[in-house]
Amino acid sequence: MAEPAPTVSGAEVAVLRLDEETPEVARARAAVLRIRLAPGQRRFAGEAVETLPRADADPNRTPFAVLRADETVGFGILDRLGILPELTDAPQRAVLLRAFYIAPEWQGRGVGRAACAALDPLVRAIAPEAGEILLTVNEHNPVAIRSYLSGGFERTGRRYQDGEAGPQLVLRRSVG
Repeated sequence: MAEPAPTVSGAEVAVLRLDEETPEVARARAAVLRIRLAPGQRRFAGEAVETLPRADADPNRTPFAVLRADETVGFGILDRLGILPELTDAPQRAVLLRAFYIAPEWQGRGVGRAACAALDPLVRAIAPEAGEILLTVNEHNPVAIRSYLSGGFERTGRRYQDGEAGPQLVLRRSVG
């Protein structure tokens, strides 16, 4: 019987904004473009090959890589506008986490949970007025829902109906 994969602590995971020009960012950008979603997840999220160029073209979006040690293991975007007015009564005090995913070989090890906790400094840097992070997650994606809830997000009681993949739950987490 194979040994279970070790879990990851928050101290081992960081996020790196991808809208700056440094050698480290160039390596991380190239790496996120190679990450593919796990089978069955494509209907819930877009890969960086599609979403990174859109983020680069939108001044309200900040793309980031999820790093474990020196390895790029995930991707996401923080959006300061997007659909926020449809998700909260205070869109000016929130950012939207979108296009977030972890490479399949790192899923189930706590990397996503640790990455959610590591978002606060990036949120404060790009949107100092933000007090919360919001996201939408497909109601038919229980693995992602459990992951976000274990990462400190909580249900808001709201639903977003205009998602391409069906009804979405709206989750939130305070920025610490």
